[in-house]
Amino acid sequence: MKVLCGPASPSLGKKLSSFLGAELLQCEFKRFPDGEVYVRIDEVDEPVTVVQSVCSAEDFIFLTLILDALEGVDKIVVVPYFGYARQDRKFKEGESISIRALARAIESDAEKIVSVNIHSQMAKNHFRRLIEVDAMPVIGENFKEDDIVMISPDMGSLKRVEIAAKYAGCDFDYLEKKRIDADRVEISPKEINVENRRVLIVDDIISTGGTIVEASRVLKSFGAKRVEAVCVHAVFANFALNKLYNAGVEEVTSTDTVEKITSRISVAEEIAEKIKNIGYS
Repeated sequence: MKVLCGPASPSLGKKLSSFLGAELLQCEFKRFPDGEVYVRIDEVDEPVTVVQSVCSAEDFIFLTLILDALEGVDKIVVVPYFGYARQDRKFKEGESISIRALARAIESDAEKIVSVNIHSQMAKNHFRRLIEVDAMPVIGENFKEDDIVMISPDMGSLKRVEIAAKYAGCDFDYLEKKRIDADRVEISPKEINVENRRVLIVDDIISTGGTIVEASRVLKSFGAKRVEAVCVHAVFANFALNKLYNAGVEEVTSTDTVEKITSRISVAEEIAEKIKNIGYS
């Protein structure tokens, strides 16, 4: 097996090749003056693991061209961050279901798809050959020696945070919303007292950062000594990282599913284990 790093995931792809003991496949990417993109790949006659996050429409175009260029060989497609997964159903009549369209396109030319913490069960239901990696254990391990309390920004993310906290060996809780009256909502930790504690807000995706900004404000109002954030997918749309720091979040950490300055936790080893179990050598 060889590993091909797409332009969205060069660092993660390189780490993955090391864990698999696989050679990197030589490839050429370029962009023409009119914006069209180009892919050329060295000839290969063995299975290939393609690593390419889909953070934008261009990332997806690159991925489809890579798969086309690898015509005739078995392919495992690793999409560490699967953009478009939040459009997992029709919210209005006539809408496309974006994740379904992308899943169909990739699965038509891949033996397996491996992804990390896809947004929802509904999104996962649109795949037929998906293998999912959970990054919460490795996130938890990263904070194992730290005196922290992990906080989910809402009830919906609590299960993920519970897993991370188990591996970190720390307390965890979630922010509960209580309606006071028609105009007022009170947000507070469900059970744990965060006063004078180092608090880590844990989420799967940080996109615009609004959820983390609000959670940070609430936790500080309850006396948290230090507020940090960690996520699997660091999308950081619309200057989100600036917003988080301006809101008093002391540090932001993410995995390398989306390669950013905050990517201090790698999921390469966890992805490698899943690929080894598929059976290609």
